[in-house]
Amino acid sequence: MTDVAQGSAASAEQTFLENAFGTVTSKRLVFFRAKGWLSGGSRQDIPLQHVTSVRLDITRSIVGGLFLVLVGLGCLGSGNAILTVGGLLAVFFGVLLLWGSPTVVVNTAGQDLNVAKGWPWVRSEAGAFVESLRGQLFRS
Repeated sequence: MTDVAQGSAASAEQTFLENAFGTVTSKRLVFFRAKGWLSGGSRQDIPLQHVTSVRLDITRSIVGGLFLVLVGLGCLGSGNAILTVGGLLAVFFGVLLLWGSPTVVVNTAGQDLNVAKGWPWVRSEAGAFVESLRGQLFRS
């Protein structure tokens, strides 16, 4: 009876990390595919043996960010309340585009690229997610 209990304890799934990008366990990866700034993405369970690589990219849009900042600053000086609010929003999103967003890309054995993008201030969570998944992929 104790052998059965020890066998089930040894095969129990351990959770190593859980954050906005997903969950890394000892057996699988729960990943929010197609996650973006304003979309939650879809949940996808991937066995660890199917994951071939993971990477963290920082995506920036210099041209788009500068354009939004310049348009926003132009609207702020107009004196119109609606244009002022629109200008504030344009400056906000322009700064976000310049700051850069973390993008986690998980590649599976079927050459499927699963991408999740987060807000710029969750860059440390994205890094922790990638490091935790790499730790599970390359464990001895």
